[in-house]
Amino acid sequence: MPAIALPALALDPDLDAWDRQPQETTLRYAQFRTYLDDGRARTLRKAAETLARHPSWIRAVAGAYRWLERAEAFDRHRDDLDEKVWLEARRQAAERDRQLLDAAVGKVAQRLLSIQPTDLAPAELVRLLDVTMRHRRALFGDPGLTVAVTGAAGDSLAAQLAELAGMTSDQRRAAVTGMAEDVMRRVRALRGDGDDE
Repeated sequence: MPAIALPALALDPDLDAWDRQPQETTLRYAQFRTYLDDGRARTLRKAAETLARHPSWIRAVAGAYRWLERAEAFDRHRDDLDEKVWLEARRQAAERDRQLLDAAVGKVAQRLLSIQPTDLAPAELVRLLDVTMRHRRALFGDPGLTVAVTGAAGDSLAAQLAELAGMTSDQRRAAVTGMAEDVMRRVRALRGDGDDE
C-alpha cells in the first residue's frame, strides 16, 4: 500500500487533547476513540484490526491526527484524577482513624481517673499508654519516633514501677490519678484544646 500523506491536526488549546478537535470529522474522532478506549494496552496494530484497516493506513492517520500524543495526555489526565481520588481516600481514612484514636485516648484517660490501683498493674498502664501513643505517632506520620516514658527527674520506668510497688494503696491511687491527669493534659495539648504545650 502506498504511503498516505495527511495534513497534521492542530490541537485547539481550549480543548483537552483527547476531545474532538474542530478540524476532526466525526468518523476520524470515532477512529481515534477506538484506539483510545483500548486503554494502556492500546496499539496501532490492534486499532487496525478493530477498524478493519490496513496497518500503514492506521499509522498515517494516527500520525496526522496525533493519536499517540493525545492518548498520552489522556493517560496523564487519568493518572492525575486517580491520584487525587487516592489522596482524598487516604485523607478521609486518616481522619476516621484520628477520630477513633481520640475517642480511644479519651476513654483510656477517663478510665485512668476512676481506676483503682488494684485493678490495673503499673505495667498494664504503661502498655496501654505505649500502644495508644504508637498508634498516634503512626497516624501523624512519625512511626520511627521513640518515646521513652520516664519520671519527672528523667529516671527510668523501672524505677517508677518499683516506687509504685512500694506505695500504699492511697499513695498509688494518687500517683495513678496524677499520671491520668498528665495524659489528659497532653491529649488536650495535642488536640489544641488547652493552653498547655
